[in-house]
Amino acid sequence: MKSIKGYVKSAKQKLKSKTGYFKREIELKRLEKYSNEIDMVLTKYNKKSCNETMMVKGLRKSNEETTNRKIHQEDLEKIVAQMAKGLGLNEEIVKIMGSHHDIGHTFLGHSGEWWISNILEDYGIGYFCHNTLGARELIYTDKVYDEIIEKIKVHNPNVSKKVLDKIRNSLWLIMDGINAHNGEKPEKEYIPEITKQEEDFTEEMVQCYVKKGYDRKITPASQEACLMRLADQISYIPLDMLDGLREKMIRDENGNIVTTIDDDYRKILTKLGITDEEINECNIKGTYTKIGERLKEIFINDVIKNSTKQKITMSKEVMTLMNELRNLNNEKIVDYVVLTEDQETYPPAIRILMNRYKDIILENGLLSRLQNADKDMNINNDLARYKGTIDEGFIGYICNTNEEDFKLTTKIVEEATKQSIADELDTARKCVQEGRAYEETEELGFNYDAKNGRIRNYISYYTKRLQAGKLIGYSDETKNQEVEIIYNNIVNGKQNENYVSMEERMALSVAAKYISTLNDHEFLQLLIDTEIITDDQEKSLTRKYKDITDLKEEAYVAKRWKEISKAQKEATHGVEDTTQEQK
Repeated sequence: MKSIKGYVKSAKQKLKSKTGYFKREIELKRLEKYSNEIDMVLTKYNKKSCNETMMVKGLRKSNEETTNRKIHQEDLEKIVAQMAKGLGLNEEIVKIMGSHHDIGHTFLGHSGEWWISNILEDYGIGYFCHNTLGARELIYTDKVYDEIIEKIKVHNPNVSKKVLDKIRNSLWLIMDGINAHNGEKPEKEYIPEITKQEEDFTEEMVQCYVKKGYDRKITPASQEACLMRLADQISYIPLDMLDGLREKMIRDENGNIVTTIDDDYRKILTKLGITDEEINECNIKGTYTKIGERLKEIFINDVIKNSTKQKITMSKEVMTLMNELRNLNNEKIVDYVVLTEDQETYPPAIRILMNRYKDIILENGLLSRLQNADKDMNINNDLARYKGTIDEGFIGYICNTNEEDFKLTTKIVEEATKQSIADELDTARKCVQEGRAYEETEELGFNYDAKNGRIRNYISYYTKRLQAGKLIGYSDETKNQEVEIIYNNIVNGKQNENYVSMEERMALSVAAKYISTLNDHEFLQLLIDTEIITDDQEKSLTRKYKDITDLKEEAYVAKRWKEISKAQKEATHGVEDTTQEQK
């Protein structure tokens, strides 16, 4: 039998949880009253999504109906609104989260995100993820909290300072929805971290840059954000299937274009309740929007039926089938969105651009000036010579950088550098202790010489320590001391050619952040203007999928995508409850 103490503890936990949900509900209701003003401000900074890749690379799409980020965000807004209404959650606030959740996406979708991240990893300065960029840009670069409060004051002149302060203190919950929206990993259920506070959210943003894959471990702070995370999948999985058909990306075993919903898809769709007659009708007409809408309707109704105000979930059967549909999309479509020429061309091009902007920053002594950007009124004038040049866009971005944003960049670079050192030391130490060779990091289009060089040096160091009998029982204190020694050597410029200086790290981080804000067409135009690619390369890089004779032969499945799709497939029939694990 459970003891009296156990009952008391359980009762206290339930009361604390119930109180937490109630407080969150009050905070979101407070924001709901001013949802129009909040949405107006965020919309002002969400203008590039119509020119950004969803699944199909925007530079290669041929069909006007094919999904871009704008279409996906609008679709997600409708989905979350319907589910929130059915569950009695805050419909207006979750709509705002949904319509702006992808505001931080890079050019060329997840590929652009991963290319930038891999280059940062090689330099030893952390990682990059789009969800964090969106929240970070809005809060630190665009200062939307201030703008939202001013907008509310204009539209509601009688609102008190006390109320405005409470509104401001709750706005982070919308940003948390953006930062915690990653919908790639299947989860059995979604339960919010109801005790999360703004300082926790801020630290999560930093750690997304510092630790690899950290963005996939975040638990949202509200039930509305949990709802949006599941809804993200409900939106993109049907859309990916439709886009593959529209763009004629699906090929049979002979390489011929498949223009109808085939038997593989039919098997899953009919299990979900879509009839053969509905499928046949779409195949005859050659339009598949109706099937996509039916799928979303089935998923939405299942979520409403199986969820509560405390837990977002689906029935095991429907969730499994939805994941099987995603896996089939991966196999038939998503595996072929990146071509070998994309992988060979874009990563080196991004590195060239990053170093170009790094040099501009260092040559003009901009790091010290950005530390006092709010007080330095002469940056614009001093950089006027770049006006009308191909670097004008970057200079404009630099001139709009404020002290708070730059301070966050400094914190990220410092923590990311230390974490990178610790991770690479750990890799080298395990290789030596386990007596195995180091598998060097490699990927088409990437140059990992610096990272591999650093780890080889660490392996040599640990091999000598092992031979001297000094590697046994390695303490955490010793590990931390090693990190501090290497970090201080970097700060003092004492490391070898495999390490970039702290000034270079800061400059590269700023450069990467600017490049990540470009949309598909801006990015391509920059490569043309800087003559990184030729006219012939431009023509090849913008070929339409339907015009590529042997798509499977030309496609390149990147290592990062292989890992993700494999994990998705493995999790389909045994969906992990990662939310509970985190708690």
